[in-house]
Amino acid sequence: MIEPSTGMKVGERYIVESLERTHHFPGFFLDGKYYLGPELMTSIGWLEGNRFYYDELDPAGEPVFPDRLAGTVEDLTLVLADGVRLQINQMNYTDDEEADTTPIDTLDERRTAAQALEDKALRAKRSVGGRSPLLIVAGAAVVISGILLALTRRSSRTTRKLR
Repeated sequence: MIEPSTGMKVGERYIVESLERTHHFPGFFLDGKYYLGPELMTSIGWLEGNRFYYDELDPAGEPVFPDRLAGTVEDLTLVLADGVRLQINQMNYTDDEEADTTPIDTLDERRTAAQALEDKALRAKRSVGGRSPLLIVAGAAVVISGILLALTRRSSRTTRKLR
């Protein structure tokens, strides 16, 4: 559940507008999580209420933001811990994984963007790394069978030598 005070809605993507000399947030918000890429595999940030936690480390391995708390989100504005305010905008999303950062204006465009996102998620569930899960399982079965066959042959040779 997304906190209403953030101004964000379920199923819609939002980007943080970058300003000169402020921290750059290269990804997008979707359903209370912050992702770097359109594949939605791993989130690197998340909302707890209206608090935005961002899991980025500096070169020394320490969190960039103390306790990973980057700031708060209030009415589509990210207020960083140092007081800097960054605008958050809704973004268009196309199925070919190219993002258009133009704000979505019409309800039809929103529905189209949401449908494209659902279609992509469904295709991602059906495939793993571009391959059918059934093909991956079959390949693993062949490899395991080969290992078991080799172990069985090795075991029978050892038994013959002992006799």
